[in-house]
Amino acid sequence: MPHDQFMEPPRRGPVLQELTSYLMEVFMVKSLTQFLSELGFWSIPISLLINGIINVIGFIPSVFITTINVFIWGPWFGGFLSWLGEVIGSIIAFLFYRKGIRIAKIKRHESWKWIQSLNQLSLIRQLLALILARITPFIPAGAVNLVGALTAIPFSTFLLSTAIGKIPSIALEVWIGYGLIHIKENAVKLTLTLLTIGLGYLVLKKRKKVNETS
Repeated sequence: MPHDQFMEPPRRGPVLQELTSYLMEVFMVKSLTQFLSELGFWSIPISLLINGIINVIGFIPSVFITTINVFIWGPWFGGFLSWLGEVIGSIIAFLFYRKGIRIAKIKRHESWKWIQSLNQLSLIRQLLALILARITPFIPAGAVNLVGALTAIPFSTFLLSTAIGKIPSIALEVWIGYGLIHIKENAVKLTLTLLTIGLGYLVLKKRKKVNETS
């Protein structure tokens, strides 16, 4: 399977450190893609494992493993693998955090007002709140996993909200990954998508500052 379809690193960059980081990322993606491609069927459980670890850690972007899945298996099955891996990783993180909180007998968070507010919501409202948190851009997956563990939200509610809420983010990652793989055909669309995401981030950041000052 060819691996030269990935976007080649730019020759110039405004900052040497950013360029070096970008080159390392592209190299790692290409190397991991080649490694998984040679494993055949066994690349599926390994991909799920990597995606799960990423979600347990919580702050590493998962778009690179989604890009690899899309490159090897195509946008539909590759996207499904990434979705399944993120759901599994979120479940593991949720159970790990909740178990750790109980073992450590941490109870300080029980007096926090926002925790009490979430616990007092009906199951449907808890489900909708977690789905909203999942689909809201720029909220780290690890933060949602931790919030779920800190509250008294049932495991079934967390599982369902994660399964539903991960769909839009995975769809976006698949779109970006597919655009990177076929950069020549999708350069304009990919650029517009990234600009829209960046603009949305700036708008949300500005609104947050306005709310904090008001």
